[in-house]
Formats: sequence, C-alpha cells, structure tokens
Amino acid sequence: MDTVMRHYRPLWEHHYAADVVSPHSDLSPYKVLVVPNAYLMDDEGVNAVTEFARDGGTVVMSFFSGVVDACNRVRPDGYPGAFRRLIGAKIDEYWPARPGERFTVEFTDGRTATADWWREDIHLETGTALATYADGLLAGRAAVVANDFGAGRVVYFATLLEQDAFDRVLIGELTAAGVDNRFDGLPAHLECAVREDERHEYLFLLNHDAEAPVAVPVGSGTDLLTGRSASGEITVPPLGAAVVRRARRA
Repeated sequence: MDTVMRHYRPLWEHHYAADVVSPHSDLSPYKVLVVPNAYLMDDEGVNAVTEFARDGGTVVMSFFSGVVDACNRVRPDGYPGAFRRLIGAKIDEYWPARPGERFTVEFTDGRTATADWWREDIHLETGTALATYADGLLAGRAAVVANDFGAGRVVYFATLLEQDAFDRVLIGELTAAGVDNRFDGLPAHLECAVREDERHEYLFLLNHDAEAPVAVPVGSGTDLLTGRSASGEITVPPLGAAVVRRARRA
C-alpha cells in the first residue's frame, strides 16, 4: 500500500483525477498509465500495457515490474522479463541497498535527488537515461529510463527516488501527455472532483485545512449548498465545502 500511495500522492496533491483500473480494463480513454511495481502480471495484462504505449499512450512504470507471470513463475530472457522491449533496457543485476544506505541520482538537466532502498544495474538498449547514479559502483548507469515505443512513451524508475523528485518526473509526463487539469495551481489541501450529466458539470470542493480559506475560479454557476449564484470565483472556508453546478464545457 505504501508503494501505491507514493505513486498516487502527486496525482492527488496536483488535482489529477485518477482511476484505479486493472490492465484487463478498457485503457483507451486514458492518456497516461501509472504502473507501480507490478511484480506479477499475466500475459493478457502485459499485452494490454504494451499495446497502450504502442498506440500512443504514456506508461510510467516503477522497478520490479513484469518479473513473474500469473503462476508466479519467473519470466525467461532475464529481467525485466515481460517489459524489456517496452522500457528499452535490460537489467543486468538487481542491486538492493543496504539498510540506511542512500545514494545520489543526477538528472540530465543537472538537478540531483536522493534515492534509497533499491537500485538496478541497467543496460540501455533503445531507451535513454533521464537520470543516472552519481556515486557508488553504479555511477554513470541509468537510474530513470525513457523509451519511445510505437507512438507512445515509457518512463521507467530503476530506483526509489525521494518523493519530490519522483513527483516532478510524474507530473512532467502528465503535462507532456496533455492530461487535463482544470484545478492546476490550487493548494494540495483542497480536494477537487468533477461529475457531469448531459447538460451540467458539478464541481465538488472540500477544504481540508482548518485555518486557510481557498479561492477557486469557477466561472459562472450556482453553489448548490447555499443556493447562491457563483461568478468568477468562490471561496471555500476552512474545513468547508462547496458544490458548484455550471454549464457543461463544450
């Protein structure tokens, strides 16, 4: 659960609506698929993730994915098993960190980040390094890999990056993929959701902060909790809520 939450946290804090789906679901409505350490995956799921990228989607995947099949049998042809062509790299060796060990990762733009717990000794094939290990025996080897696959793109994390660095990469991929975020720039403590019917959309706004109100641009609509018209923006009080009905966007 901790692993899933560290992938979900940046989506929540940056107000991206995320669905939790099986790889056997219809993935066609999505632009980005986040795969958190999917150690076990059957062939149907592997094919679905692969075709999602081939058809133009972006896949963000973390280490230790695709290692075994549905019967918990290690896949042949070395690590990462099912996803070697997808990530564009072969894992020569798993390289877990010692307890308490931390190491530095350097991105191609010069920024650095701390990582711990896990590393992989990666041999790039069609992929390129977004970040490399900056110290230790794996210095210079890829820590984060990007690979163009079909019409899509895959980003693979071969280590456990500190949360802020992971968030930055993930949000960058969502932005590049054109994922809609109508609540961009609002504080993380404001929970936002949108529901629609044939004519209207409904903005659900919950302020989880006990002290600070939040001003939210809403255009023109009606606050259904108060019955008042909303124009321009609405202020959600501390520990308060608002539900705004407005015309559905074209």
